[in-house]
Amino acid sequence: MSGSVPVPGGWTVRRVRNPWGRVPHTGGGRSLTDRAQQLVDRITERARSQDAESVRRHHYVPRAYLRRWSFDSRRVWTLDTKTGSVRPIGVGDLCVEENFHRVLGRNGEPHNAVEMMFGAVDQELCRMQKLFDGLQDAETLTLDDLQILCVSIASQRMRTVQQRRLQSQSAAWMAAQNPDFKPWVRDAAPHFAAGIHTKTLFRALWEATDVFVGRQIEVWEDDAERFMTCDAPVLVPFLKGGNRPPLLEADRIIWPVSPRRAVVLSRELVGERAIIRSANGKDVGIVRDAVLQGRERMIIAGELQSSRLARLKRFNGRRAQVQMRCSDRSPDGEYVPPPGCVVRTSDAFAAKPDVVLCAQGFHRPAPDMYDLT
Repeated sequence: MSGSVPVPGGWTVRRVRNPWGRVPHTGGGRSLTDRAQQLVDRITERARSQDAESVRRHHYVPRAYLRRWSFDSRRVWTLDTKTGSVRPIGVGDLCVEENFHRVLGRNGEPHNAVEMMFGAVDQELCRMQKLFDGLQDAETLTLDDLQILCVSIASQRMRTVQQRRLQSQSAAWMAAQNPDFKPWVRDAAPHFAAGIHTKTLFRALWEATDVFVGRQIEVWEDDAERFMTCDAPVLVPFLKGGNRPPLLEADRIIWPVSPRRAVVLSRELVGERAIIRSANGKDVGIVRDAVLQGRERMIIAGELQSSRLARLKRFNGRRAQVQMRCSDRSPDGEYVPPPGCVVRTSDAFAAKPDVVLCAQGFHRPAPDMYDLT
């Protein structure tokens, strides 16, 4: 295996032992382990299933995941960063919206098959959560575990309310540039918005999985149980300047799995299946800051940290927002000579979309973006 690290003027590549015995990447979903293929088969089967009309409350973070922070198996301590309220909330009432995954079928009728598809993913995600919360010997991990862990993390990262809001901001900008482009503000057309969101997610799922598969698994353990999580629990930490780096360039992808443990996917490959180590104060701070800045609205803590919730920063409404800048480089790095330009999109930690584009007359204002902050 090789690890790539960006340096001024390019990347450095170093080789380390491959602990998995074969190339771990899925090849965009074409080279799967037995268990990963079984997951795909279950997802496909559920996509063809009849609508489950009784399932209307759709969790974008699984209840079983949230229970790892529960003090009584039913409720968790929360901080609402919008109102400042600190209180216990039942896991059934947290990270849930009615018909969040309800989409339009080919016949134009809404259905809940996507919610059932996510049910198959959630089973594996919670199995991975339990596995890594109790992992003692990294050598017991298999390539099955690696691929399932990474597809679970990729799915959880992309399926949240935050991701739908960010994609809606981008869609509002596109609609302002092109009158034929249909914006998908979810309040105006919820089934259409859900359909575009989930279609985008499943198309990008294995590409994102392969980004994660190429990283080093680290398990950070904190006996003081200071790890928190949030309603967007797969975290790509913002940089000091307030920008969120692309997945390929992020130093860490963080997934807290309990108050005691966090799974960290690092770029620093060491040739081991996983590194299990004690978290120091700096590590706890990295996870805390990633949670506070990466949340959409709700912070979730274990019982031992519940008394600290009221003292946490709420950042005056700042959270992830779309950032747009003009560039003279294409996504492939090719130079685009004037008067052309390329609009580069990323995420910023801000109170509203951060759009600063060139004044060559190519770009129209998109005021609807600012209604989706």
